[in-house]
Amino acid sequence: MGFNSKPKSFVKRRGRITANQKKALDSLWNQYIINDVSHIQEFLNGRYSLLDIGFGAGETLISIAQKNKDISLLGAEVYLSGIGSVLSKADRFNLNNIRVVNEDAEDLLQYKIPNKSLDTIIMFYPDPWPKRKHHKRRLIREEFIALLNMKLKPSGIFYFKTDWKDYFNVVSRLFDEDPSWKELNLQDLEEELSDIPPTSFENKAIRANRSLNTKIVRKIN
Repeated sequence: MGFNSKPKSFVKRRGRITANQKKALDSLWNQYIINDVSHIQEFLNGRYSLLDIGFGAGETLISIAQKNKDISLLGAEVYLSGIGSVLSKADRFNLNNIRVVNEDAEDLLQYKIPNKSLDTIIMFYPDPWPKRKHHKRRLIREEFIALLNMKLKPSGIFYFKTDWKDYFNVVSRLFDEDPSWKELNLQDLEEELSDIPPTSFENKAIRANRSLNTKIVRKIN
């Protein structure tokens, strides 16, 4: 199944937007939101660059940005509530190393991210689409992994977390069967990736006794 024919990995909803999020969207949109290919390329060029796919409330994105001012962080999110939260926090902490794209990550990677332009791509706790009839909506599959490979620089890293064991098993198998990737441990990562605090979603999963599953791989081909 090609990219254009594949069902979307999300159901686009506006979601409940707080007054603070709306204020941030209205006043900070032009400062932080980019979608033009040339602007994205300019932002990523020349520095260590990281793409956070589906950043939710943006806790990971903001944490990395605060600790690593010399990293260019690009966040992809379709929900305006999450974007509003990130814009508000980025403004409050005066973070100039964050930009956001309000777009499906697959379309972003395919059409707007230059090849070999990203050092790291992270995807934490994406929608697992647990029902079997919805598995086709899951983002990570062979075609998407090939796309990740194209967009990462040599020795680039893909870092994945999920609390859904079935989804993890599928993702893990796909990467294990692909000779273009080498598995890493958390201890193998630099501090900007190894010292990421848990998100509120992750803490909620821990309280619910759900398993936390991590797959970290390095591009070798």
